[in-house]
Amino acid sequence: MYHPNYLKVNLSLLLNLLLCGLPSVAFTQTIAKPQTPSKQNRVNNRNQQSGSVQVKVPIKTLPGRRENGSTRRGGCLFGDQPLIVLLLPSTNLGLTTAAYPKFFWYTPDNTAQTILFSLYKVDEKLRPRTLVYQTNFKPSTQARITSLALPNNGKVPPLAINQTYQWSVSIVCDIQDPSPRSVISVHGWVQRVNISNNLANQLKQSSLRERLSVYAAQGLWFDVLATVAELRACNPSDTTLSDIWTSLLQQIELDYLAKQPFYQQCPRR
Repeated sequence: MYHPNYLKVNLSLLLNLLLCGLPSVAFTQTIAKPQTPSKQNRVNNRNQQSGSVQVKVPIKTLPGRRENGSTRRGGCLFGDQPLIVLLLPSTNLGLTTAAYPKFFWYTPDNTAQTILFSLYKVDEKLRPRTLVYQTNFKPSTQARITSLALPNNGKVPPLAINQTYQWSVSIVCDIQDPSPRSVISVHGWVQRVNISNNLANQLKQSSLRERLSVYAAQGLWFDVLATVAELRACNPSDTTLSDIWTSLLQQIELDYLAKQPFYQQCPRR
């Protein structure tokens, strides 16, 4: 039997081999530019009422792979959409204000033995990479959207402002065969950005629904997705929130995942 730490080390080495082939691309830091909060928020507030929120995602594209599946015989992914998918814009980059953001992805029906989540700090040329956090766990065998919050436990450093991070999710079909034919990986990027004091104060004084409009106007994809997910968990009968969730996935051309089950508890505040 493989020890979990031994498995994690071997999978880490494999991921480095799979991902080290990324092209070295100079990266200009993407910072959310100040919008006119009152105007942008009014537009998104009206859109919320009609079940739609428009997120101003950055136009910068980074090399990544947000969708991947197994076409080999004997694979462990099944169903109508046998893909593992990161809930990210097609640019492969999402912005956040959170020091410890929440990550979302989709896994199909599967017989995988484990999932490996990894977060790397990357320099401005996209290499070398430094591992920040890594964990592995048993996936649900049924298709669903999964989320994972970067733990704020004193052991994991917060995301640095304007620093680029690569995150990856890997499905391991057979832990006794940690080779490329057994591991299916996707990877994308997250960047924490700074916001003005005025905007920070506005967020502190806003309700969760009001923050959603602010986040969308600033192009903060991770914050928008996490906020809608929390609102849905706390208001399960609110169909408008389901419509907003669908509209978000439509914006990033992942609307085929809109009706997939997603389980999240309403947090205590």
